[in-house]
Amino acid sequence: MRRNIPPLLALLLSATSLAAANPACPNGPLKIGYYKIGAAYRDGKGYDVDMVRELSRRLGCPIASETELPRLRALKMLSSGQIDVSPSTLASPDRLQYSWIYQYNHTKNMVLLNPAVQARTLAALREDPALRWGAIRGYHHGPSQDKLLEELSAQRKVVIATDEDDLYKMLNSGVVTAIFAQPFSYGRWLRELPNAGQIVVLDLYPETDMVASGLALSKARFGRAAAEKWHQELLKMYQDGSLYDILRRYLNESAAKQMMQKPLE
Repeated sequence: MRRNIPPLLALLLSATSLAAANPACPNGPLKIGYYKIGAAYRDGKGYDVDMVRELSRRLGCPIASETELPRLRALKMLSSGQIDVSPSTLASPDRLQYSWIYQYNHTKNMVLLNPAVQARTLAALREDPALRWGAIRGYHHGPSQDKLLEELSAQRKVVIATDEDDLYKMLNSGVVTAIFAQPFSYGRWLRELPNAGQIVVLDLYPETDMVASGLALSKARFGRAAAEKWHQELLKMYQDGSLYDILRRYLNESAAKQMMQKPLE
């Protein structure tokens, strides 16, 4: 006996079926996980939000939810498939085990020092008995910087912050004496927090290449072919200038150009 399906339910089932049939989002509407980081994401806004929404629009993939998460939790949920996408993700061997990561801008980690610190070289910093380096759990900074943090952690000289706001407050107050940070993140803070203008900003890794922020897609939710559609659309946004235009909504021209100066792969 054939059952009549209510029109509204039929519409919902049809929409779900169409979404699931989209090869760019084979598991249907997307769950996006953001984390607080400078101009990329804060309070539901930022260039990461605009970029992901534009990619979703171009690929015809509806968004089911957008959630702010701690960095480590976002990565765990990406690994398990509880979220589909998480931007501003630096590729590393462990993360590439469970996610496809496609770069969309480049930037560089600078070293920020509390004004009380007299050292101006990495060697002198490491010899400072008062050194306390602040870091956010779950962050990768690049091979050289992560190696330093591992060594300092073994010496009990690393203090863990809950997020970037906590990190900058600890540096400003002297709870920590040094941190790694990127210009798109610390720019706003240096303009707004009391006494932040006294913070010393140094490039102590001049030989180190810029690091690439990437769009991470969960391998539990995307096969290679589906993920590659996002990759190719991201490259199109770089080539047609729309990715730069999104960055310019939140960054000055100089910062946006710096982040786009290296070609995407």
